[in-house]
Amino acid sequence: MKSRAYPRPVSEDERPPGPPTLEAGGSLAAVGKSGTDLTRIVSLTDGVFAFAMTLLVLSLAVPVVNSSYTLLHQSRQLAFLLQQDYTAFYGYAFAFVMIAVWWIVHQRTFQYIERYNNTLVWLNMAILLQIAVMPFVLTVYSDYSNLQTAVALFAFLQVTLGITTTGLWDYARRAHLIKPDVPPSIARFFSRRGWYTAAVFAASIGITFYSVNIAQYSWIIVFLIPRFLNRHGVAEPV
Repeated sequence: MKSRAYPRPVSEDERPPGPPTLEAGGSLAAVGKSGTDLTRIVSLTDGVFAFAMTLLVLSLAVPVVNSSYTLLHQSRQLAFLLQQDYTAFYGYAFAFVMIAVWWIVHQRTFQYIERYNNTLVWLNMAILLQIAVMPFVLTVYSDYSNLQTAVALFAFLQVTLGITTTGLWDYARRAHLIKPDVPPSIARFFSRRGWYTAAVFAASIGITFYSVNIAQYSWIIVFLIPRFLNRHGVAEPV
C-alpha cells in the first residue's frame, strides 16, 4: 500500500502577498489611496504633457499655392506664404517652451516627493487639467497677442498653474510626503518660486488694461526669480 505524500506547511515568509488588508481602525475607502509607488502618477503626467505638446502642431497649417502657376512661381509663392506665417511658428515655439517649463517644474518637484495620498493625486489631476487646455489657450494667445482678452487669458492660466503646482508642493511638505532629507532651503525655493511666479502673472493681468505690450514684457521677471532667491539665501536645487 502506497503512502500518501502531503505537502509541507508553508511558513508566513513563503506565502505570496495577498490583497491589501484593512489596518485596525481603518476603512475600506482608504485602501489603495496612499503609498510610495509614484510610477503611475508620473507616467500619467508625462503622457498628458506629451499629448499637449503634440497637439500644438495642429495650429500650424500648410500654405496652399496656386497650382496653375509655373513650378518656379509656385516655389516663390510658397516661400512668401511661409515668411508671412512666421507668427504661427513663433507661437508654436513659444507654446512648446511654456509647456516644457511646467513639465520641468513638475519633474523637479516630484524628485523630492516620496509618498502620495488621495489629496496629492487630485492636486496633480488639477495640474493635468490645466496642461490639457494649454494648447487651446496658447493658440488663442498666439493668434490674438495684441488683444487684452487673449493676453489676460494666457496670464490667468499661468497664475492658476503656479498656484496649483505650489499648492501641491506645500501640501506635500505639511503632510510629510516629501523625502526626509530635503534641505529646508530647497523646500523654501520651490514654494517661493511658485508663489512669486503666480504673483508676476497676476500683476500682468492688471497691466493689460493699461498696456498689452508692457504686460507681456513683464513676464521676463519670471526668469529672474531663481537668481533673486539665490541672492537672498534660498538655494536652487541642482
